[in-house]
Amino acid sequence: METKKILISNKEIVFLYIIFFVGIIGHLTAQLRDLMLLLTPATLLLTGLIVLFYAYRTSANKFLLWVALTYVFTFILEVVGVKTGVIFGEYNYGPTLGVKLLAVPLIIGFNWVLVILGSISISRLITKNFFLSALITALIALIFDLLLEPVAIKINYWTWNDGIKKKKNYVTWFLIALISALAFSYFKVDVRSKISLHYLLVQFLFFVILLIFYR
Repeated sequence: METKKILISNKEIVFLYIIFFVGIIGHLTAQLRDLMLLLTPATLLLTGLIVLFYAYRTSANKFLLWVALTYVFTFILEVVGVKTGVIFGEYNYGPTLGVKLLAVPLIIGFNWVLVILGSISISRLITKNFFLSALITALIALIFDLLLEPVAIKINYWTWNDGIKKKKNYVTWFLIALISALAFSYFKVDVRSKISLHYLLVQFLFFVILLIFYR
C-alpha cells in the first residue's frame, strides 16, 4: 500500500522512467529503431514540458525568465557554432532531432535547459554555496556530454565534420553550464521539485545503456 501511494504521488517521475525505458527497448530492437528515432523530437518535447511544468509549480522568483534566457542563449550559440565552427568545433545536425531553424533543431535549446536544470538540482544537494554549486553543475553537464557524444553520433543527432570530437566542445559545454548556473543563482531561482533531477538521471541511464549495447 505504501509503495502504491509513493507511485501515485510521484506519477510524473514514474512516467518519465517508463517513457525512457520504452525508448531504450525500442532503440535496441532493430524492428523498432526507425520508429524510435522518428519519435525522438516529440518524446523530448513531451517529457521536457512535463519536467518544466512540475518544476514551475514548485519554483520561486524568475524561473520562467531563466528558462527563456537559457534557451535563447544556448540556441544562439548553437547557430553560431554550426555556421562558423568556432564555438564547439565543426559539426552538423542530422535529421533525428526534428525541425530546424538556421540549421539547428529547435529542441536543442530546450534540452540544454533541462540538462542544466537537472545538473543544478544535483549540485544543490551537495552544496548551497552558489559558486561551488555552479562549478559542480558545469562538471555534471560536462560528464553528461562525454557520455552523450558517442551515442549521439551513432543515432545521427549530429556529426563532426572531420570525424573527431573537438576538445573545445567540452570546454564550451562546461562554460555554458557554468554561466547558466550562475544566472540561476543571480535570479535567486528556487525549484523544490526533484523531477528535473530524475529527468537527468534517466537520460544518463538511457545513454549509458545505449553506449554499451547499441549496435
